[in-house]
Amino acid sequence: MRIAIDGMGGDHAPDEIVRGAVDAAAQIPEARLLLVGQKERLARPDLPPNVEVVHASEVIGMDDEPARALLRKRDSSLHVSLGLVKHGKADAIISAGNTGALVGGTIFPVLGLGKLEGVKRPGIAVPLPTDKGRCALIDAGANPNAKPIHLIQYAVMGSVYIKYLSPEIGRARVGLLNIGEEPKKGTELLRETYSHLERAHLNFEFVGNVEPHSLFAGNVDVAVCDGFVGNLMLKMAEGIRGFIFRQFSNGLAESPDVQRAVTKASEKLDYSVYGGAPVLGAHGIVIKCHGRSKALAIANAIKLTAGFIKGRLNDHIVEELRKLSSWSEWFTKWFSWSKEDE
Repeated sequence: MRIAIDGMGGDHAPDEIVRGAVDAAAQIPEARLLLVGQKERLARPDLPPNVEVVHASEVIGMDDEPARALLRKRDSSLHVSLGLVKHGKADAIISAGNTGALVGGTIFPVLGLGKLEGVKRPGIAVPLPTDKGRCALIDAGANPNAKPIHLIQYAVMGSVYIKYLSPEIGRARVGLLNIGEEPKKGTELLRETYSHLERAHLNFEFVGNVEPHSLFAGNVDVAVCDGFVGNLMLKMAEGIRGFIFRQFSNGLAESPDVQRAVTKASEKLDYSVYGGAPVLGAHGIVIKCHGRSKALAIANAIKLTAGFIKGRLNDHIVEELRKLSSWSEWFTKWFSWSKEDE
């Protein structure tokens, strides 16, 4: 397996990216890791034999306008990494860099990878901790202007993905993230999506609407929403983790036992443990790491990616979407699936 790593993406690039690649290389000797970026900044005399530097002279910054940067910086580490996957020289890409550029380079075939068969819009799936383990939140920022067919496909893709994180799950429980549990709650988008999902016969259990507190209680395995709501949800969770740490470091709890318990709970919200979030629906394995990722997060992202490649994640997504397509052909006889949703 070959994994392209954007060596110049993220707040701590390139040093932490290189360190993470080196750490992962020792744990996954069968993987060939392609560190992409400015050779003079990535090369180390002690790089393992399964780590190779691929030169790219330019860098897409976190503040760069995504589409313009992809078009103008053709020799950027991100663009070259995407090209390696597109042309079959790598099986996956990992980046802690500009999210918009990564997603844009994933979705549009002219610039990057394109979409899997049947996928309308890829979505970012983020693992979140729950009282019973973890669940997948999708979409966490790729598609803020979602339509019903997008959310339905997210439900399908998320139900496949969560089984890679929690193999013990049988039939995934999927819910729509909403302000209330009643079927008529929320926006027109959510109400319409609800009506479709409750009639669908797919390989997951639709449990209806779920509120955020139910999500963290472990009442669902997959929570579906548009990218705007999902990104806010994710950043709120990060903010709560920081708030907890600040309060206890200010001396509000002097008991060592309490401090340990709070630290343990807070670690469950640490993005470094999960490594990264896949952009599901991309034609290739695409992993987005947090912009502040350090070596641990990068190493965990590489190990996660290796598992997706070995387990043929995208093949299983396509298989399940074909079932959705067959069901929707029947469903159109009774309800309208607008071509506007393409």
